[in-house]
Amino acid sequence: MTRYPTIALALAAILGQSAHASAAVQATAGPAPLQLGDLQEQLRRDGRVALARMGVIIETADFDFEGVRVEAILARPSEDGRRAGLLLVPGHARTAYDMLPQAIRFARAGFATVAVSQPGYGGSAGPADFAGPRTFAALRLASERLAALPFVDPARLGIYGYSRGALAAAELAARTDLFRAAVLGGGIYDFRSALQQVTLSGIRQNMESEAGLSEEAVRFRSPIRDMEGLDGPVLIIHGELDQNAPLAQARALSERLTEIGREHELMIIAGGTHALGMADVVVPATAFFTRHLRSREASAGR
Repeated sequence: MTRYPTIALALAAILGQSAHASAAVQATAGPAPLQLGDLQEQLRRDGRVALARMGVIIETADFDFEGVRVEAILARPSEDGRRAGLLLVPGHARTAYDMLPQAIRFARAGFATVAVSQPGYGGSAGPADFAGPRTFAALRLASERLAALPFVDPARLGIYGYSRGALAAAELAARTDLFRAAVLGGGIYDFRSALQQVTLSGIRQNMESEAGLSEEAVRFRSPIRDMEGLDGPVLIIHGELDQNAPLAQARALSERLTEIGREHELMIIAGGTHALGMADVVVPATAFFTRHLRSREASAGR
């Protein structure tokens, strides 16, 4: 039987807390510690979960795209108010349900979030296309739906993606005018050079089989060439020893953003692999989004 962490312990990991501190967090979650697996099951069954002690509401937010279902989960603060919104895009073999600890962390920091399973993953109909046109279109629709929610300020949207989710997030940030800040973790941004740099055969096989190697396919998955379209700052996070998405991809993106004068930060996690700890990614991402999106709340009339 799979043993899931409690939500409080998952959040403690994100916050970088010690085991002693996590016990204190656990005590605030209620008399019966809530297992992450139980939360996922309850959400699938009831469509809505209120984490009263954490001040967070979680709801299923699935929608139709070209006649098929896209799986999405909304997490937001329970208090009234118009919020900055975040679109969360998981990577390969991950779903919106896997993003629940991150979504809760962002919601506790004051953001309304929608996590979306890419086509071909979880409850989102496939096939997977390695952040190709179908994924882009589905995520763009999710972004527009997020922007239209009555408790979201459409002028303060951010996007967060990890692994192939970072590739999809980079495409959306560069090619739409929806987002005012982006956090990209462990991604590739230039498909052609990545084909030469990736040494893991399984990843190369996925790139070739899902995307194809036509000029059009390669170009679509190379948002590094579209960075002039950005409407806000970017935080790039990458593990120094990442083999899935070589560090050269993050460095190349940073160099391109410097070349065209776009505000950005490059954070390289020393000794980090592709499987970075959540504290390496979500904590700096929360601070980054708070600085660039939530700091505008007063002027937005919240």
